[in-house]
Amino acid sequence: MRALIVSVLALVEVLSGSAARAAAELGPEEILKRVDEVRNPSESYRMQVRISDSVFDVLLEGNSKTLVRTLEPARDQGRDMLMLGEEMWAYIPNLKRAVRVSLSQKLTGQAANGDISRMRWSGDYSAGVEKETADSWTLFLTATKKGLTYEKIRVTVEKKTFHPIKAEYLTGASKPLKRATFGGFKRIAGRIRPTELSIQSAVNQNDQSKIIVEAMEKKTFPSSQFNPQRLGQ
Repeated sequence: MRALIVSVLALVEVLSGSAARAAAELGPEEILKRVDEVRNPSESYRMQVRISDSVFDVLLEGNSKTLVRTLEPARDQGRDMLMLGEEMWAYIPNLKRAVRVSLSQKLTGQAANGDISRMRWSGDYSAGVEKETADSWTLFLTATKKGLTYEKIRVTVEKKTFHPIKAEYLTGASKPLKRATFGGFKRIAGRIRPTELSIQSAVNQNDQSKIIVEAMEKKTFPSSQFNPQRLGQ
């Protein structure tokens, strides 16, 4: 029995070592893709997000189409937003028309439009490993497109799970804008994912917001769903 236990422990050690070596051989772009797989359940999905007293119904298709519907508070219903590529429109009920807005424009508190409308980093950013420890990587991301929410991002990733741990959002000159931590890890839409993103201003520590994902499901949508002409309908 003792010999069997020793053999099992040895096998576990070998497998763990193999997994660690496999992880170490991954390039930064592949690491980033796996982090995105943790944050996003599929190419097309729907989620309900709460930020303070506001609740949003968010429909996402790939990295270029997002419809954000305001559910709460009642006074803001109809103030929907649509992202196509790097362009975004917000419907203003009082004006009865859609106006162009920026992905980096604040949605509420420290949460920007792009924080809930553009959930994937891979494809938008080039990645490099800035730091590596036994348990984590720190990736430095540089935008490959104009008009994104952030020009540069520094993100720390847990090696064992590819879970994002924390992020620092930077200007083009690498000056800190905001800092964020990922939390509320639980099973949602088929796997363990972060359901809370706490964002804090790099200038004022008391200026912060929390984005909470209350629901998430894989779902496909008709292409007509993402039409600027349908905003406000």
